[in-house]
Amino acid sequence: MIEIDLQAYHSHIEIRKKGNKKYLFDPVRKKELIVQPEELVRQSWIYYLHHEHSISMASLSVEKKIKVGQFSRRYDLIAYQKGTPKVLFEFKSFNVSITDKACRQIASYNLTLSVQYLVISNGITHFAYHLDHETNEIRSLSNLTFISECRTL
Repeated sequence: MIEIDLQAYHSHIEIRKKGNKKYLFDPVRKKELIVQPEELVRQSWIYYLHHEHSISMASLSVEKKIKVGQFSRRYDLIAYQKGTPKVLFEFKSFNVSITDKACRQIASYNLTLSVQYLVISNGITHFAYHLDHETNEIRSLSNLTFISECRTL
């Protein structure tokens, strides 16, 4: 498990009230979205990556459609290194536990994307893994030092 306090990045999230709904601004997609628990987790990670690891917003991709087998799916977040997907993130709401189902979900996305690193988070609990595609080995990680590799586009 990885120790990160994402609450420190909540102050970076711009939330505006319009009528009876709350919206936040996503700096990657450059648009306002209705505030949802999973979206707050995603935005906390975006600001964490940007402020702690100097990842540019241009190196991030949010909720793009991919083909997984015969189904269309949307991944949560990818960090790129020089145009190549490097880290795939799967987010759950902070009130949802990380389960085997989430692990299977991100693994199925990675069949299409073939990234080296996976991160699963509910905003409170965070797990990271390294995948060696040559040996088919998966290693649990205790830190996120690999993210600094994504600093360059």
